[in-house]
Amino acid sequence: MLILGVQTFLIFFLTFMLTMSVVQWWRGRQMLKKYPGYKLPPGPRGFPLVGSIFSLGRNPHLTFMEMAKKYGDVFTINLAGQNVLVVNGFEAVREALVKQSTIFAGRPHLALTQELTEGQGIVSADYGSIWREQRRFTLQTLRNFGFGKQSFEGNIQEEIVHMLDAFGETTCKPFNANHIMETSVSNVVCSINFGQRFQYDDPCFRKLVQSIYRFSEIGTNASAVNYFPILRRLPFPELKEVYEIEKTMKDFMYGMIENHKNTKKPGINRDLIDGYLHEIDRRKQEGLNDEASRSFNEVYLYHTLSDLLFAGTETMSSTLRWGILYMIKFPHIQAKVQEELDSVVLGDELPSWRQRNKLPYTEATLMEVQRMANITAIGFPHKTTEDTQLFDYFVPKDTSVFINLYSVHVDPTQWSKPDEFNPERFLTEEKKVYNHPALMPFSAGKRACPGENLAKMQLFLFFSAILKKFRLTTTPSNPNPSLEKHYAISLCPSPFEVCAYPR
Repeated sequence: MLILGVQTFLIFFLTFMLTMSVVQWWRGRQMLKKYPGYKLPPGPRGFPLVGSIFSLGRNPHLTFMEMAKKYGDVFTINLAGQNVLVVNGFEAVREALVKQSTIFAGRPHLALTQELTEGQGIVSADYGSIWREQRRFTLQTLRNFGFGKQSFEGNIQEEIVHMLDAFGETTCKPFNANHIMETSVSNVVCSINFGQRFQYDDPCFRKLVQSIYRFSEIGTNASAVNYFPILRRLPFPELKEVYEIEKTMKDFMYGMIENHKNTKKPGINRDLIDGYLHEIDRRKQEGLNDEASRSFNEVYLYHTLSDLLFAGTETMSSTLRWGILYMIKFPHIQAKVQEELDSVVLGDELPSWRQRNKLPYTEATLMEVQRMANITAIGFPHKTTEDTQLFDYFVPKDTSVFINLYSVHVDPTQWSKPDEFNPERFLTEEKKVYNHPALMPFSAGKRACPGENLAKMQLFLFFSAILKKFRLTTTPSNPNPSLEKHYAISLCPSPFEVCAYPR
């Protein structure tokens, strides 16, 4: 009976695999019939049912670069039956995101992402009138609060003082800077979203920040559900944890929204929540009933707040942690930054945003940190909004697209010795900052990070303040910390400790 069971299973399995192979072949033939004369991007064949999904490994950004050596910078892979376009290298990425920005501005429908975001928010919502109107309103409201402007510098500096105090409390002993950096940068976003900052030991806020950090670690593993929705029905521990994190986020955000509903006053906007709630009221009072107006509701507000908080916490703190790591790995560069800071920023003052033009080496060093850290290796998938052509290849409408930003930042056609940490590459012969077009830490085009201006200001002020006030060193127990990158929502450094000596 056991032998018969095994034989039956093998026959079923082989029949199933053969059927899937035929289905994939038929789909390919249908595509050629639908678009005769067009040249589709090449790529690996993959396996029936799963395609190439198990070939990506732990570092898909590196796998894509290896595949590009064989198939070119524009190729297609099959992920669980779904054809996905992969774009590598500066020229191809610029062609897609900049020159064809609207065409590559869509977002694909992914099972888990759709479940968590309901297709809403700034990051994951598909391109269209609703997304454009929500993004326009959000950015305009944030600008009214000084978002990305010099007037907002005081809010950042206030948080920097608390962050520096936390560094000082380590009393020159080895410490892990993760919690301090995550909490500090998150508080900057909270001042915009909620009109307040939180104490570092506040239990609710601490849980929120820890949840964001944890999601950044496990989110890519749980995202397998996007291609295998059946996993939602299995005891997948990381998926269960994602749902727990979602509940933590919802409890916190909706609690804030409810508090604002009970305390808001007409004509007074304390923060983004107030501004959004007033916009909901305005559109209802004016009887606006178009699709974009109907999208203004508390659910969309929640997802917008979540996007801003997550992006403003995880990507910022990851970049600053990399900045600290590179400074202790290359103390001679740290010394040059501090020499420049001391020549411009006098006494006990903190570096200011208006001084950055006098601090070209400091700014160039931070730009090199962003290039080398490469934290947004692939980023959120794009989708084509119409049929198009990318170089020699035809790309049908609704094609999912992976943009390999990592490949841009190590593209040998753009960077001399890309594996070396060298701030000088961002300085001209006159020692002025050179804004290299291939530096894309915030992506590019329609889907570029909406908080880019604030992020640049925040990164500069935090990074320069730390180096102005402290000399950073490795620890006696780990004098040579690793620069290995760990692939997650963002590329994170291996855990490390640092010593901070007041200057």
